[in-house]
Amino acid sequence: MTDDRKALSPAPNNEPPLRGFHAPPPRPCRLRPRGAAPAVAGAGIQRAVRESHAADQDEMVVSARKFAEYALRVTLEVLDQRRPIGQLGSVAEVAVVSAVRTLIAGDLAPGRTLGVAVLARVAVAPVDSRTAEVCAGYDRGRRRFALAGRIVHSRPSGWRLTALRIR
Repeated sequence: MTDDRKALSPAPNNEPPLRGFHAPPPRPCRLRPRGAAPAVAGAGIQRAVRESHAADQDEMVVSARKFAEYALRVTLEVLDQRRPIGQLGSVAEVAVVSAVRTLIAGDLAPGRTLGVAVLARVAVAPVDSRTAEVCAGYDRGRRRFALAGRIVHSRPSGWRLTALRIR
């Protein structure tokens, strides 16, 4: 079987030309999906930028998570008086150390009579390129308790625990 049909061609322009103006024929336009924003850069460039930022973000989250786990373990050990409070100063700001010192002095650590605090899980949520929020759960006996905090990265000192809330 042979196909004798001709390929489709554009429809002829049936409009008369404008007087004194001979414009080139209009180019066909490509339709964008409804609601799509106009592209500023090519898709390949956008993908490369996204991937490079994602790699930086991943490194930041990994280092923040490692620091948060370490800092929260130290904090719980200080609250249980298994470590001296001076060791908390290496990972936390003065305000946090002072708050923990107050909890120890008043024997106000939540559930302290239930046993030793054991860090169970840690979640880190980046706020910006140098700040992250931390939430964690810890066990004392059969009960689960929560704590939350904020960590900030600065060039000279690295990550520091700047806020802490224990429940």
